[in-house]
Amino acid sequence: MLFNIRKSLNKINLSVIMDNSNFSGKIEKFGKNSAKATTSQFFGFLLDAFDLTMILSTAPILAVVLLPPTTALLGAFSIILAYSLTIIFRPFGSAIFGHFGDKIGRKKDLIITILGLGLVSTLTSALPTYANVGILAFVLFVIIRIFVGTFAGGEYAAGHPFVMEWTPYKFRGTISGLVQGGFSFGALLAAAIVAIFTGYFGLAAIKAYAWRYLFLTTLIPVFIALIVRLTMNDTPAFKNLQKENKLKKKPFTDLFRQEHRKDFFQVMTYMTGMFFFAYSLFAFVPTILEHAPSVFPYGEADTIYTYSLGTAFIGALFFGSLSQKIGRRKLTLFWAILTIIISVPMFYGAFYGAKTDNVPLTIISVLVIGFITQAPWGIIPVYLSERFETGMRSSGVGFGYSSGIFLGGWFSIYVPFMHNYFFKSIDTTTNIWFSTAILLVIGAIIVGIGMYLSPETLGTELIEDTTIKKIESTKENKNTNENENIAEN
Repeated sequence: MLFNIRKSLNKINLSVIMDNSNFSGKIEKFGKNSAKATTSQFFGFLLDAFDLTMILSTAPILAVVLLPPTTALLGAFSIILAYSLTIIFRPFGSAIFGHFGDKIGRKKDLIITILGLGLVSTLTSALPTYANVGILAFVLFVIIRIFVGTFAGGEYAAGHPFVMEWTPYKFRGTISGLVQGGFSFGALLAAAIVAIFTGYFGLAAIKAYAWRYLFLTTLIPVFIALIVRLTMNDTPAFKNLQKENKLKKKPFTDLFRQEHRKDFFQVMTYMTGMFFFAYSLFAFVPTILEHAPSVFPYGEADTIYTYSLGTAFIGALFFGSLSQKIGRRKLTLFWAILTIIISVPMFYGAFYGAKTDNVPLTIISVLVIGFITQAPWGIIPVYLSERFETGMRSSGVGFGYSSGIFLGGWFSIYVPFMHNYFFKSIDTTTNIWFSTAILLVIGAIIVGIGMYLSPETLGTELIEDTTIKKIESTKENKNTNENENIAEN
């Protein structure tokens, strides 16, 4: 009888541990907190892309405003180089804010990063021009880009784990695609605003003063994201670690311990290729459409580019949702092979269409480019969150994400190098379509290698290790008690 009572008590204790979502951190329903987390990260990522696309879409204008007179292509490359610094400083922000996201909480991190990212980006509207202060104008622009990159690195270090830890398992792929699609939507919104402002004010007024108004619009997504974040709760997964004093002392440096080092470098390889995917679209498609032998005027080229961002958003949502059914690894490997096959035809279609004023061909080509290059980003929030345990998830996701920048972030050097030394006769002297296509092919190969080395993460539970250990410990105690009682009897 005593044995049966003990057995029943052990079952009750185990069921309490298994069913208590506040302890385990496992989210069963998509409720208010899940919706807030999704909205928060959607607008945070929207802001990141909004800022970056605003820079790229206005590169020809900023080159005139901030730099001494030079050729249009060289001026655009100079602005893109400053843009690259935004990317290159992201690992620094990821290291700082990822560490604190694992130490003080995801929510506090996210409030700091959205304020920093939004306010610093808006400062672009207050820059003096080259006519006013000479080259100091460009120097100040570069400094702003460095700070923007730092805060952006922190934005996804805390944001991606936050939204995934609040998302029920069955919705993870879809929410991942939706959140990541916020980046494409932000790029779409920025490109649309540039097109609207250019049409309303005219190119002459944009170059003279109205470019400042463009960067003031950054405050809109900042305000929305900040309001949502101030009303959010931190995730049960983090709170439980904090409550049990199980937070890691050095979460960032733990990434490089022997047991985690291999995983980190696999993620780094994968993300290097992913950045080649991203900036094949964001950095160079506008340049291909705006420079000779393209015959499109600036406003029309920007409008066509905007269309590609719509398919990018759809692609991320599609890819994330599909990965929940067939797996992150299998889908990505297939996509890498597909991209290698169609990269050159896609970019040639955009180049030839712009050269011959064939608008339908150009639109179709950039729509496909937008879809194929941005769809695989739909799994990034969920895949990276599933690769790292709770106690180091902000550090792992943030620095793992941005580690691809160490090699992938120098795209603004790779493409001009390939153009000048290998492919100028194919590109033409004033366009870079073939060099960009080759960049994407290289990116697809690297993505394929990185994902081939990865385990399949579909099915991973985003619960802290202490929960698992406690459940296992309870099971062991249960078995021990049963064995002792059997021996006594």
